[in-house]
Amino acid sequence: MGSHPGARVLASAGPTVSIGEAAKVLGISRAHAYSLAQRNELGVRVLRLGSRWVVPTAELRRAIGMESAGTGEGAA
Repeated sequence: MGSHPGARVLASAGPTVSIGEAAKVLGISRAHAYSLAQRNELGVRVLRLGSRWVVPTAELRRAIGMESAGTGEGAA
């Protein structure tokens, strides 16, 4: 468990998180996060999966300075 307020959300996250979870990590409202995502201004990549919008967890960790260490993500 880290000192960042979003550490708890990210600790149990899978490869992606919802816009709502990303908003918690970023310290903004869910509505504002959706507004930013629609304008491609959230600061992290947003993926549209059918009707769901998700954010890659690794990118969110990098955006707030919590690099994912030792998870094997992105290994070739």
